Amino acid sequence: MTTIRLHPDAHAFLARAGRWLARAEMENAMALQSARFASRGDARFPEPAYWATLEDGDEIVGCAFRTPPFRLGLTALPLDAIPALVDSVGAFYRTLSGVAGPEPAASAYAQRWIELHGGGWAVQSRQRLLAHRAIVPGNAPPPGGLRRAAAADAPVAAQWGRAFAFESGLAALDGNLCVQLIAIGQLYFWDDGAPRCMVGVLRETRDAAAVGILYTPPELRDRGYATAAVAAFSRQLLERGSKHSYFCLDPSNPTADWVCRRLGYGPVQETADIDFIPA
Repeated sequence: MTTIRLHPDAHAFLARAGRWLARAEMENAMALQSARFASRGDARFPEPAYWATLEDGDEIVGCAFRTPPFRLGLTALPLDAIPALVDSVGAFYRTLSGVAGPEPAASAYAQRWIELHGGGWAVQSRQRLLAHRAIVPGNAPPPGGLRRAAAADAPVAAQWGRAFAFESGLAALDGNLCVQLIAIGQLYFWDDGAPRCMVGVLRETRDAAAVGILYTPPELRDRGYATAAVAAFSRQLLERGSKHSYFCLDPSNPTADWVCRRLGYGPVQETADIDFIPA
């Protein structure tokens, strides 16, 4: 039987769940990032934060968390624990803006919450996380090579980032973010005398990295730049000693999905950001 164990703060939550979350750090990135941010001394929220582990005996089987005013966050968890979790969160908050996390847990939570509290729910966005499963021989790449973006690339990064955000509907992955990624070494270009394709890494650790931005301007598409850029980045990760390469994409983007699957990436997680609609 799954029980809900509440923790008084992010420090206590990480002390209990940190090692469990790190076993799948990309899948659990939202929980890890939220808890680490909340552990900082300058973190302030308009309401108390919610930190919970779902446990079966002494074993953690899932986590739930919230740093107001944001949505409730979930990790993968047993669906039969959803009613107890909804009751626990409902005792903590009178209202919620929504829920975010892996499917089918996110949709199951949303349905149960609305059944008890009224209103409706709508999916704001979906994402698919893919992991590199195998090295797949590719065709000869186009001219050029992959390089890290430099400060001089900021105007192109800003322009292409705005275009990517517009085309993908992911407003947060805009030009400003792409420029910020340059400063921390997480933006790349396939360059053939000039930038041809842009790759943005949204999360990078000692053992893994996850690409979340892949953009080629319309006039440069269908020349193999995107495929070559992702393949080169995956090779660079292996050469640097990283164990895992991931790609996070919008499931409705068939081009990015085709590129990843062609290069040996396979799906490991589907997530949804869900908004609650007041009655």
